[in-house]
Amino acid sequence: MAMFAGLNTMIRGIYVNQTALNTTGHNIVNADTDGYSRQSVNVITTTAENRSGVYGNVAVGTGAEVQAVTRSRDIYADVQFRDETATKNYYETLALNFDKLETIFNDSNNEGLQSKILEFYKAWVDLSTESSNASNRVNAIEKGKNLADNIITVAEQLQEQIDYNYYYMEMNLKEVSDILDGITKANRLVVSYEASGASANDLRDQRDLLVDRLSGYIPVKIYEDQYGNYQITSGGTTLVNGVDRLHLDASRGIESKYFGPDYGITDYSIAIRESNVVFQPSNGTLKANLDAIDDCKNYLTALGNLAGFLLTTFNDQHKQGYDLYGEQQALTKWTEVNDEGFCEEKQVYVYAADTAGNFNKVTDSEGKVTYERVDDGTGAYSIQLVDADQVGTNDTVKVSNAVNFYGENGATYTYDYNEDWGVNVVNVIRADGKFEQLSCSAIIHELKLNEKFSMPEAYMYVAAATAFDNTGDYSSVSSVDGINVTDSDTYYSKVIDWGERTGDGTNAVYLSELFNMSRETILTAGRSNAYTINRYANDYPGTINSTGGQGMNSFYISTVTELAVEAESVDTRIDQQDAIMTQVENWRAATSGVDWNEELTNMIKYQKAFVACSRCLNAMDECLDRLVNSTGAVGR
Repeated sequence: MAMFAGLNTMIRGIYVNQTALNTTGHNIVNADTDGYSRQSVNVITTTAENRSGVYGNVAVGTGAEVQAVTRSRDIYADVQFRDETATKNYYETLALNFDKLETIFNDSNNEGLQSKILEFYKAWVDLSTESSNASNRVNAIEKGKNLADNIITVAEQLQEQIDYNYYYMEMNLKEVSDILDGITKANRLVVSYEASGASANDLRDQRDLLVDRLSGYIPVKIYEDQYGNYQITSGGTTLVNGVDRLHLDASRGIESKYFGPDYGITDYSIAIRESNVVFQPSNGTLKANLDAIDDCKNYLTALGNLAGFLLTTFNDQHKQGYDLYGEQQALTKWTEVNDEGFCEEKQVYVYAADTAGNFNKVTDSEGKVTYERVDDGTGAYSIQLVDADQVGTNDTVKVSNAVNFYGENGATYTYDYNEDWGVNVVNVIRADGKFEQLSCSAIIHELKLNEKFSMPEAYMYVAAATAFDNTGDYSSVSSVDGINVTDSDTYYSKVIDWGERTGDGTNAVYLSELFNMSRETILTAGRSNAYTINRYANDYPGTINSTGGQGMNSFYISTVTELAVEAESVDTRIDQQDAIMTQVENWRAATSGVDWNEELTNMIKYQKAFVACSRCLNAMDECLDRLVNSTGAVGR
C-alpha cells in the first residue's frame, strides 16, 4: 500500500483543489445573486501513515480532504440588518401616506381648503361694510357653499386614502403569507438535505433571503433548532416553527366605534387565523399601514371639527343676527331625550332678572310659582334658564328668527364632547324633535347650506344685522330662591328690536371675527357668539367649541402646519435610516459578499495547486512505471 500512497495523496489534492475551483466558480457566478453568501472550502489533513524509521515509527502525511463547504454569514450583522429594515420600511410607508395627505391639503394653487376659508371670510368682511348689497349677500352664500363642498371633497379623499391603506395592508398580508409558506418549505428542504451531513448552503441562503423580506413587514427574531429548522417569532408570537406556521389575515370589518357609530370608517385589524387573536406589529410596513390609517383618521377628525364649528359656533352667531325680514321668535332650549329618541321642551330663556339678579317671584292661589322680570330702566337684563311651567306672562325672550346658515332648516346644533369616543360631537335636534349625536364623517356630510339659501331671494335670509347687544361681561349672577345661575346658562345681553338696530353689517363683523379670533380674544372682547361661549365654558374649561376655542382659519392653519411638520420629520428619519442601512449593508457585505479580486486570486491559487498535484501525480506515476516495468529487466 505504501508504494501507492503518494498517488492517493495527489489524487486527494486534485479532488480538494477541484472542489475549491468549483466553489470559486460558484461564488463568481452568484456574485450578483440576491441573498447569496460567499462560500468557502474547509480543508483538513488526512490521517498520517505510520512507517518504520531508524529511531522508531515515522508519521507520513497522506494529503488533505474537504471537510465541508461553508457559507460566510455574520449573525450579528443579520440581526442588525433585519431590525433596521423594519424601521426603514416603516418610515418609507408613512412617507407615501404623508405625500398623499399633502396633496389632498395642497393650497399652493389657491384651489385648496385654505383658499376657500379665506374667500368665505372675505365675503363676510365685504358684507359687513355694505350689507344692503344683494350681490354681497349672494357672494357670502356661494362662498359658504364652496367651502362646505370643499370640506366634503377633502373628507372623501381622506376616506379613499384610508381605503387604499387597508387595501395595501391586505396585499402586504398576502405577501407575508407567501413568505411564511416559503420559509416552512425551506425548513423542510434544509432538514432533508442536511440529514446526510451535508450543508445546504444555497437553501439556507434562500431561506435567509425570505426572512430578510419578512423583516421589512414585521420585526422578527430567529431561532434555529438542532435539526436546522428556523423558528420565527414576532412580538412574542411564534409565526413559524419548523414546518408549522400561523396565518395572518385582515379581520372582519368592524365599525369605527372609538370615533362614534357614525364616524364613517370601517376598521380592519390584523388577526391570527388560528386563534382569532389580534396581532399588533411593532414595526415594519404593516405597522406603518395601521399608523397611516390613524393619521388619516386624525385629519378626518380635524375636518369634522371644522364642520362642527360651522354647524354650531358659526350657526349660533348667524342666528343672533337679523335677516332682511326682521322676524322674531321665542328662544327655547330643548332638553331630555325620551324613550323614542325625541327631545322634549323643558326650559325656556326668559327675562328673569335685571343686572343685579333681582326678579319677582309670583305664587298664584293654586300655589303655582312663576317669575316675572324686573325692569331696572337700563334695558339690560340677564337671561336665565327657568322651567317652562314657571315662565311668567309675556316673559319669554323674543329673539331674531334667523335661520341656520348650515344644516337642516329648523334644526338645532350644539357642540358636545363624547368622553367614551374621545372626540368632539355635534348634538342635533331635528325640526320634528328627534335627537341625534353626530361624529366626524356624519358631521361633515351634515354640512350643507340651509335649504332656504336655494330658494328665490335667498339673499334675504342672510343675517348680517345685529340683534343682540353683547357688551356686558359673562360673570354669573347669584343664586336666588334655589335657582342656580351659572356662566353656562347666563349672560348679560340686550335684545335690539328690528326697528332699533344701528348698523346692518354688525353681525357680519361678528361672523368674520370667528375666522381668526382666539378663545381668549372672544372672552375678553365679550361680543361674539355669547351663546356658545357661555354654554360650554364651565363644562369644558379648555375649549368652547369643536376647534378648541380657535378661530376657523387659525385652526385649519395649525392642522396643516402639523401635517407639514410630521411629513418633514418622517423624511428626515428616512434620510437618517438610509445612512444606517448603508453602514449595516456594508458590514454585512464585508462578510457575506463576493469580492471579485479575492475570488480571482483564489482561482489562480487553486488552479496552480491543481496543476502541481497533477504534475506530481505524473512524476510518481513515471517512477512507479519505471519501478514496475523496468526493475529486473536487465539480462533478459
